[in-house]
Amino acid sequence: MTGRRYSFIKGVGKRSSLFTSDAQKKSEVGQDAQILDESLENFKKPNSDLDVSQKIATTGETVPIVFGKRANNIGGVWMQPSLIKAGTENFTQKLLFVISQGEIASSPIKSKAFTGLTKLSFLEDTSITLSHIYATAASLASSPNSCPISSTGLFCGNDIYTYLQEMSKASSGSNLSVEPDLAVDYKGTKTITKGTGDTSNITFVMSSQVFDAETGDNVTTAWQNYSGYSGNFLFNSRYSGSTLIGGQTVGTIIDFNALVGYSGQLLPPLTGSNLTALQQVSGGRTKFVFKYTFVSVNTQTNTSNPASTGTLEGTQDEITIGTSTTIQNTSNNNSSFADITFLASSGNLFEEQTAGTFPSSTKQLYIFYEQGVKVDLFSAGLSGSSYTNGASNQFIDLAMHLFKLYKKIDGNNTATIVAPVELTNLQSLSTFCTNNSMFFNGIISKAVNIIDFITKISPYYFLSFLSVGGKYQFAPILPINGSNQIDTTALTPTMTFTEANIIQGSFSKSYLSVEERRDFVANSIYTECVPTAVARRKTVSVRFTSSALDSPTEQFDMSDFCADVNHAILYAKYELARRKHSTHNISFSTSLLTTALIPTNIIKLQLQRKNSVGDDRTETNFYQVATITYDNDGVSNIEASHFPLNGSNVAEISNEISTGTFTVLQ
Repeated sequence: MTGRRYSFIKGVGKRSSLFTSDAQKKSEVGQDAQILDESLENFKKPNSDLDVSQKIATTGETVPIVFGKRANNIGGVWMQPSLIKAGTENFTQKLLFVISQGEIASSPIKSKAFTGLTKLSFLEDTSITLSHIYATAASLASSPNSCPISSTGLFCGNDIYTYLQEMSKASSGSNLSVEPDLAVDYKGTKTITKGTGDTSNITFVMSSQVFDAETGDNVTTAWQNYSGYSGNFLFNSRYSGSTLIGGQTVGTIIDFNALVGYSGQLLPPLTGSNLTALQQVSGGRTKFVFKYTFVSVNTQTNTSNPASTGTLEGTQDEITIGTSTTIQNTSNNNSSFADITFLASSGNLFEEQTAGTFPSSTKQLYIFYEQGVKVDLFSAGLSGSSYTNGASNQFIDLAMHLFKLYKKIDGNNTATIVAPVELTNLQSLSTFCTNNSMFFNGIISKAVNIIDFITKISPYYFLSFLSVGGKYQFAPILPINGSNQIDTTALTPTMTFTEANIIQGSFSKSYLSVEERRDFVANSIYTECVPTAVARRKTVSVRFTSSALDSPTEQFDMSDFCADVNHAILYAKYELARRKHSTHNISFSTSLLTTALIPTNIIKLQLQRKNSVGDDRTETNFYQVATITYDNDGVSNIEASHFPLNGSNVAEISNEISTGTFTVLQ
């Protein structure tokens, strides 16, 4: 198994804006890991080109988090997992993929998986099965030497593995057989008969040559002197005692270890005089390659029986190599398998099988999960004194889950989460997201700074992630009403400021540039997830109906987490409305007590404006608090964004989103 990393990095994020999704500065923690994760080879989302080779896991690759829940025929997660182990058991292909940190709620379904462009259900091998392997950290801590994947036909350590030899063909040509090191390796050998129809009386003859695996020298004569065998070899033979009675039938598997008294075990390497004799074959070396060349085929090996009418393709060997006679070595510390969902497949997922470790020719596996990892459902509120557990599509639940995982690597075993979080509003904010079709269905496939990640993604859910009074808190960036909908009724500002309480000389105003204020077309990218076809990214374009058709475009990539076009449209409307109505930013200092004020609150500014010709008026504007800092002398420093209210004190941005005239192109 590859080295394990969690899908996040410790650190405190630095925010540039609370109310928009502009990219955050990347964390400087774990830059090498970040670069590895962001390489095209390590993407877990489906590629635009599906007909690509299977991605093999690399050391240091982050274990992803698959998060989501399909509801009302929307959502779920398509992913392309990395392959971490491959082998064969009784000539059945065995593959192990890493899926996600945590326990996946969904069961894997063959009809919702593809290899390359082909659905697994349509492959030639109809016996393919998919299953999940999951072991908790507690179970592996209590039994660290147990192998969670032993039921898959694969092995936990790298000290045991299997591979297929090249098939010996009963027609023409030659093949190479790479043998284990007879002085070092513990070995198991099985042989299968391949063909069609009746092969019960067919055998074939092949000549053999032996080569030193290191030097390539032909040592056939020396090997024959050592082994006592010379000439040609009979393949696919069937005996009764020592009497040759015909050939093997198609699909017959012969376990040679069992024939020599090592059933369920591996043959030990040579020792003593047997080893000494072998070392004389080729200068002390003990690893060889055998070349078999077809000579002839006999369809009536037993002349007392009729000739077989089937087609014998040949025979193939399956080799198991280990470091002891025990086939499943349990001496490894297998804690690296803890709390990870693996996907095990059995059957010929990749249909070209000639030689070598499965797979010999591979296409990337894609699989759809209607439900991602099980998490504590803060979105559902408390059930008694605890939270229920299950799959979720709520961003709030994902954020809290990341904090919980963060606790694990931080070594804090006394708290539920690593840092205090305001919990009282999480259920209502989740309901607000549900009411507006804002769900999270996606994969966290790279190491992230969790504070940066949550801060960056929150605005897409009309939320801001704050640190208030030593506690993290989510707050809506648009006012919401008691029904957890966008509030389009009259608002009451949290505080009012005038010249009387603004410190003289501290007030400043900066207007947005012309480029920032001009009309534009908002292109939101989302991911369309359906069980019947591998996910593809799609774009929806939104503009004010009054905007020119050739207005410049701006792109908002939500494809990592958005699977609902309504979510993509709503966010596009927000960006259009915000840019239309919010014209400037302000900053000022005040000596007023502002401890009840937090970012996202709406404040009112009433300032007297006089000019040289005697005009004297009160200018009233409304703002949304972006940041508050405090000096040692109790002075509060406030930065805020223009948040206009109309004559009825209804938020212009909210009202535009709800009642504005937009043109949507999908």
